[in-house]
Amino acid sequence: MGNEKKETKKDEGGYKVLADIPASNNETYEDELEKRLENILETMVGIGKVKVLITYTQSSEVVPMYNENNTTSQTSETDSNGGTRTVEEKGTNKEIIFTEENGESIPATQVIVNPKVEGVIVTAEGANDSAIKANIVSAVEAVTGAPAHKVQVFSMN
Repeated sequence: MGNEKKETKKDEGGYKVLADIPASNNETYEDELEKRLENILETMVGIGKVKVLITYTQSSEVVPMYNENNTTSQTSETDSNGGTRTVEEKGTNKEIIFTEENGESIPATQVIVNPKVEGVIVTAEGANDSAIKANIVSAVEAVTGAPAHKVQVFSMN
């Protein structure tokens, strides 16, 4: 029960947002994705042991929630010669919203933008068969969003 993972996927300008997939304390999202991909590929017919390496163009980005207050002040002055001057002041106060969790203040998260996959290398037992290789490429494309030309599959010894 404590290990439940709820996936919420959105497309944010080419990035997949998996907001509710917390990696364990010692693992990053990137490590978790490689392991999950290895696990699912190993269940496919004709595929034995699998190793996956994923490269990224950037690291994950956490976008916190803000409480934002905008103020505008306008002052008009007229001098003794009939000239007028208008002064407009604008101000923004932006504060991160915090939540209490186990007695700690933690920034509330608006969204987690996971890194964009640059390329994938898969080594797998059974990958010398062209149909199995095509299935591996299709599965990797579906999970990572990487185009087929950026997915390389090799037969494992």
